[in-house]
Amino acid sequence: MKKYWNLLLCSFLLVFTVGCSGNSDGDEPEGETGELLLTSSAAYIENNGTDQAVFTVMKGKKNVTAEAKIYQKKGGSYDVLPSTSFSSKAQGEYSFFASYNNEMSPAITVTVTSALLDLPADPQPNKFEGFKHNVLAVQATSLGCVYCPMMIAGLTEYEKLAESKNTLVVAAHGIMDGDDMISNYSTGVLQGLSLKSAPALLFNMRPSSEALELKSSDTPAKVAARIQTAAGDFLKADANTAISAAVSGTETSGSIKVTAAIKVGKAGKYRICAWIVEDNIYATGQLNSYPALEADYDFKHHSNVLRCTSSTSPITGVNLGGKTECQAGETLMFSHEFSLSSMSVTNLANARVVFIVTQSESGARYTVDNAISCGLNSQVKFEYK
Repeated sequence: MKKYWNLLLCSFLLVFTVGCSGNSDGDEPEGETGELLLTSSAAYIENNGTDQAVFTVMKGKKNVTAEAKIYQKKGGSYDVLPSTSFSSKAQGEYSFFASYNNEMSPAITVTVTSALLDLPADPQPNKFEGFKHNVLAVQATSLGCVYCPMMIAGLTEYEKLAESKNTLVVAAHGIMDGDDMISNYSTGVLQGLSLKSAPALLFNMRPSSEALELKSSDTPAKVAARIQTAAGDFLKADANTAISAAVSGTETSGSIKVTAAIKVGKAGKYRICAWIVEDNIYATGQLNSYPALEADYDFKHHSNVLRCTSSTSPITGVNLGGKTECQAGETLMFSHEFSLSSMSVTNLANARVVFIVTQSESGARYTVDNAISCGLNSQVKFEYK
């Protein structure tokens, strides 16, 4: 579909170059250098007809919104927007691009969503066993960490392996100063897990003594292999719980609302928490003791970055369903509302929520039983093997 969309745009540009242009002169005005970009004030708006996405067109560092034209894709055609804002009562994804001086911007998407999504239907409502199992891996990292690039490269190689499909990585930045991705939440998670050095990778909130650390002889492939072994061992166990979730949020509302249903397959003590993470954050300044890796790996775009947590003390969450003991065969609910003003998010379109259920099998320590990731304004069904 993306290839088809790009082909349509190219064809449109070739046929309607003059018509699309905000300027009839083909020469680039003096001082206007750089890429033509269309940006939106909101990646998500509510379907009430009043919530708006306001567009800005930039040519390099110059604002050319007044001179440019903004187009909306409608089926196989393109309509000029009558203004620089967009609203709708119909849910869906809407694509836009801008043209100026015979140049066309890359397309962007604005999603129109309801104020609060419902949980999806359970495909097997009477089943309380055979749940799909995911593991959680908390990555202690920092831009000021000279050895972290080797761990990043190892995780990049791990993404090519089968076990990574059932591994949710969350990057908690901290420990060293000079990193804008450090927050009170990431610091709190690192402290709660007793992770005092970076790089480190800890599975399922186990004791910090079990964290995977680097060796002097490591290569990205060796790191990936050790991560694969560790994840594989945890994935051999059955999950005692399953999670279904719905996440809603827009810039205008100023919040992200999360709802989850948790099926309990085995009686026990459980907690639940939700963590907001953000992908594709551009940040330079990563210190690196492995300069040779820079030819093959990207250390400027950071994903899985922890932005906020629903529970800080303890980080393992609140009692599931408000109960100290849960019974097998129960389906319990969880909800939480995050305030966008309480966290730093670069681009809400790249945010998602990781839901984590922890269990106390012996003593007071809670470790992860299961986890899922749910995109913003999306739903996740209960999943079974």
